[in-house]
Amino acid sequence: MRTTAIVAGIFATLVAATPAFAQTTTTSPEETTSAEETTSAPIPTWLKLSAYSGHAGERVSVAAACEAEASPLTTRALRVTQPLAANAEGHQPWALFAETVIRDVPEGSYPVSFHCGEEPVTVYFTVLDRDSSPAPGKPDRGSAPSPGQTRVVPRGAPQTGDGSLAP
Repeated sequence: MRTTAIVAGIFATLVAATPAFAQTTTTSPEETTSAEETTSAPIPTWLKLSAYSGHAGERVSVAAACEAEASPLTTRALRVTQPLAANAEGHQPWALFAETVIRDVPEGSYPVSFHCGEEPVTVYFTVLDRDSSPAPGKPDRGSAPSPGQTRVVPRGAPQTGDGSLAP
């Protein structure tokens, strides 16, 4: 019985509040905005790399923003393995992505660019000297060991005692 009274009270409150929620607002013609005023500002055009320096053979991802027609990437330092393209599902059609690999070119700084419509967009990528990187799978002998690693590998079984001091 008490539950019925509580439900009836809540229902009465909702019914009384419904006209307040159902009110609509009207605007005069002077208060309305045109379609031109509600459109957002154009997306800025940019080009970003996942790394701005590296050694030959390393991968570099590319991201760009362009609302107009985009030209292919041009650079001497990077070999494009997947060209600039929008998301296949159509999300953010202005966002473009590409994959590249650093070419075996002389050490130095190289421009990476594309055109968004008629606007050129350029960033610089630095190819590092291949002699300064350790060979894959071989440790760099001149550097200190990583934290938590020992310099000398222990030999034999660990000396843990005979267990007589165990609690």
